[in-house]
Amino acid sequence: MNLLDAGPSERGWSFFESASRCMRLWGWKNLSPMERHTSDALVKGSLFHIGLAHYYQLKLDSESDLYSPFEAVFALAEQEGGDIWNKHAAPIADAVLAYIDHYEKCPWKVVAVEKELRARIPLGDTDFLYTQRVDLIVEDTHGKIWLVDHKSCYRITGKTLRQHILSGQFLGYQVFGKKMYGDRFAGVIVNRMKLSPAYDFDRCALEPAPAAVASYVPLLQSIEQKVRDHSHLTDPMDFTPVFSDQVCFGKYGQCQAFDRCRWGSE
Repeated sequence: MNLLDAGPSERGWSFFESASRCMRLWGWKNLSPMERHTSDALVKGSLFHIGLAHYYQLKLDSESDLYSPFEAVFALAEQEGGDIWNKHAAPIADAVLAYIDHYEKCPWKVVAVEKELRARIPLGDTDFLYTQRVDLIVEDTHGKIWLVDHKSCYRITGKTLRQHILSGQFLGYQVFGKKMYGDRFAGVIVNRMKLSPAYDFDRCALEPAPAAVASYVPLLQSIEQKVRDHSHLTDPMDFTPVFSDQVCFGKYGQCQAFDRCRWGSE
């Protein structure tokens, strides 16, 4: 049996976002890779995503040699290894089954699952690669195409939905969607589920941000130029830092490179 790849795309928004946020952080992530950060939220989100990926891929192709959605959760936990993965496998597998039961009669036609979107963007006399992996692409009953992003959460609120309006990830989906599907593209759906009982579900089309979408490719070009301007450096400590209490110690806690910037690379 096979397990789908639901991980990051080759050269996606996380690559560009870290450079936009802090070039020194980008240097640590790409020149001297730091140990992968694993948290309960990250693990639960990854397990939830793999379960849904297998559910929708089997709807697209029932003959696929894939684990069932329930089995896929445990297969990913075993592949990653570690107590934190094993701890969350069973509860998330149950949540995936609850999701499947809740949306049993959903009329969506599955177009693609975990599809990596790829573009070559011009910059001066050259170009550069930009990629994104979209969780799900569907066609609705009116023949319109939607790009769907699965989000797991502790609680479903309007405030947590609005944070995606100016997210580079979601703006990128809109650029790709319009380019790929033209007038058939209807927008981006945030597909949210509260993973702990009592389960809760919400699907909502993301509010438009046309000015931000228009600025998106120029933003990527400016970030790529910044990366190229630092390409001669080999030590992340030589990269330009930010030193901002919004970046170095944000709402999710301290940056991964906090202590390295504080004390030095040693």
